Amino acid sequence: MAHQKSKSGNFQKYVFGDSSCNLTCPPNQPIILQDSKTKIMKRNVLILCLAIFSILLLYDYSSGQDYNELIQQKKFTEALQIIQSQLDANYSKRSTDKKIPDSYIAIEQIEEGINLKKLFTERKLQPYFIENNDTLYTLHNNAALCYQNMFKYNEAVQHYFQALRFTIITEKDHSIFYSLALLFKRLKKTEAYLNYLEEAYEIKPDNYDYSLELALALARGKNKKKALFHLNRYIQSKGSETPPELYLTAANCYESIGDFINAGRYYQLYLNNHPGDAAIQFALGYLAFTKISDMKLAYASLTKGLSLYDETDLIRKGISHSIIGDITSMDLNYTESLNNYLQAIQIAEKIQKSIEDKKNSIDGIKSKINTIKSTLLDKKDISLYPEYQSLMDELGNNELELRRLEHEHSKLNTGELYFKIASIYENTTQYQQAIDWYNKAIASGTKIRESSKKIGKIQLKISRGY
Repeated sequence: MAHQKSKSGNFQKYVFGDSSCNLTCPPNQPIILQDSKTKIMKRNVLILCLAIFSILLLYDYSSGQDYNELIQQKKFTEALQIIQSQLDANYSKRSTDKKIPDSYIAIEQIEEGINLKKLFTERKLQPYFIENNDTLYTLHNNAALCYQNMFKYNEAVQHYFQALRFTIITEKDHSIFYSLALLFKRLKKTEAYLNYLEEAYEIKPDNYDYSLELALALARGKNKKKALFHLNRYIQSKGSETPPELYLTAANCYESIGDFINAGRYYQLYLNNHPGDAAIQFALGYLAFTKISDMKLAYASLTKGLSLYDETDLIRKGISHSIIGDITSMDLNYTESLNNYLQAIQIAEKIQKSIEDKKNSIDGIKSKINTIKSTLLDKKDISLYPEYQSLMDELGNNELELRRLEHEHSKLNTGELYFKIASIYENTTQYQQAIDWYNKAIASGTKIRESSKKIGKIQLKISRGY
């Protein structure tokens, strides 16, 4: 609201916009009107004064204080106070700098027939505006950094979002997207974590660490193909300096999607660095035999594995001997084949003995439990309850171990081994041994009809003097 005085010092008129309100004036005194230029000049002066005042406030608060130095000293709380005050001052200054649209000055427009109600109801939502403002971008970015180090992750996320409002996104902003990804990871929002990590990679694809992190995160889920894309990018960038464990991750991913040739290739790359890894030697040998049909590779890997397995690793030993027996049998090397089959049988018999021992142990534990249970129910001697509970735990553990042993024994498929051994004896004209092993195959329930026919043919050969 602007005002003017007459020469006599009396207030003559109050002006709001271009409309005026006359007050009672002494007679014969002229009314002095403000022209539009004077109003505009005064308004501009007022805005300038407010802007200068805001800047002085900002300077006065932060004078002698550098929040960057406080951040380097890890004094995040003190730094955040300065940043927040500067943000408040900046936003306050921005509001004073805004020009009020002429159509909003209601009284000024009344005489032109503007319908204020219609103007208000027909207003339109303005699009989300991104403004280049380095000051606000930097302040929000540093505020987010402070909140992040203060473990206030939601507040940090909001400030990173605000920072992105005040800049055109370029390569420099990849670190913000990566920081957002890490924050969402800490907030246990996996999908958001992956999305922002991928944004960081797309903004700065030459940062291969993003590809590595994406690969490792995706490899744990279902999207193996995308994991392999990023993993191969990283491996190619590192060349001979690639950590061997990444070859193993790639091999597992390829195996999951059914690309067994590439899986085998990456297993071999891993074993070039860790040849003493018995489990991976077995994995490569088994894959080469069952999926790739590379008998030479299978034989080499499984033979190497046999020299590395621990004494207790019976199942890998048994399967390895069985597969080597198959490979050498195909090469008509019956002596080596028979030797491996017989060793596989010995291992199966060891496991079977362990199964019988475990069953006997379980029966003994059950007997003790029943005795204590009877005493508890009859005499109500609650002092026996801890022993009863301990025996129940022991029973559970033994039953779990029994199931594991039975599962391992089933993998060796002893009935098939009996039949294969019998076939070798038959092929080497050792007919009586062949009959004995065919009978074992029948007793195990494996290929009963075929084994019976084989026995009949052998007996016919024997009767004819072959």
